[in-house]
Amino acid sequence: MKVDRRKFIAAGSAALSGAALAQAARAAPAPRRLRDQRRIATEEAFTTPEQAAALIALAGSNWRSLDLGLWADRTVEGAVGGHLALEGERVRIMDENGVAMQVLSLTSPGVQMFNADLGTEIAINANDRLFETIQRYPGRFAGLAAFAPQDPARATKEMERAISKLGLNGFISNSHTNGEYMDDPKYWPILEAAEALDRPIYIHPRSPSDAMIDAYGHYGMELAVWGYQAEVGLHAMRLILGGIFDRFPNLKIVIGHMGKNIPFHLWRTDNKHRSERSPLKRKPSEYFVDNFVITTSGVRDHMPLDYSVKKLGADNVLWAVDFPYEDTRLAVEAMDSAPFSQEVINKIYYENAERIFKIKNL
Repeated sequence: MKVDRRKFIAAGSAALSGAALAQAARAAPAPRRLRDQRRIATEEAFTTPEQAAALIALAGSNWRSLDLGLWADRTVEGAVGGHLALEGERVRIMDENGVAMQVLSLTSPGVQMFNADLGTEIAINANDRLFETIQRYPGRFAGLAAFAPQDPARATKEMERAISKLGLNGFISNSHTNGEYMDDPKYWPILEAAEALDRPIYIHPRSPSDAMIDAYGHYGMELAVWGYQAEVGLHAMRLILGGIFDRFPNLKIVIGHMGKNIPFHLWRTDNKHRSERSPLKRKPSEYFVDNFVITTSGVRDHMPLDYSVKKLGADNVLWAVDFPYEDTRLAVEAMDSAPFSQEVINKIYYENAERIFKIKNL
């Protein structure tokens, strides 16, 4: 019998494809149903009328700051009444997607663009509003306290109040303050307070400083395309190479968006680090593993997630959505389909968050 070569090849390819698909299906983790999985989202933003009004006023000034573009066309009513509202649609979206809790933080650039008096006032007000919202929704929200690094003395006072009086779960800082970073000794009281209070500082992105306008002010690079990760990555490396964790060995820093590219460069950082220029007791990578935690915020790619878990350990990765700037449903789908055991899934989805942010499972 004469065999048609093309049909034979096509049939063989189909059989191989079918076998490959069957093998992949057997290897894939079983889908997790919404009601079976606890999920804590750890980088979820809100605003207040006071913050929105102050940022919109700055956006109407002649300040060229790269941070203000996102606020130029907003109204206070729109910002406070939309997805950045503390309540509103937030709980409904959480329920629809099986999100048990959000760890809330004041949206970028926080209070760091204001003078010290206004920044401190807005931070205190935001923390009070955050506390009230947590009380209204038991078990649904945790919170990171804002503070104004412009005045370290008042910042540490507010940090202490936020933990001891309000019961919040950590702190939020939006990278640079007037182009300065927390490796500068003037900010060490803030780091010392966080370590003493045993709560992490989440270093959230903002656009690069005014000194970088010409370099980053093109093609949208000042935002999440590149500027955000470059800015927070710079801050994190300054803390490491500046010896901050030799001085504050128990300080914990959280950074989002899969670690701002740092996990993928740790080998080279260790290899090229010169101790005579940055005298450290250990390798830079060791500080990153011991003193940093990363989140999945805004990244739905299994390859960097898998690498990060292998490189840093499953205990050092938190799940986050980056609500309302990212889609909750897609973030859930990405994590639900991640190629990990249920033990690792549980760590990333909620166990690490409960441990790091001292969250009680109500």
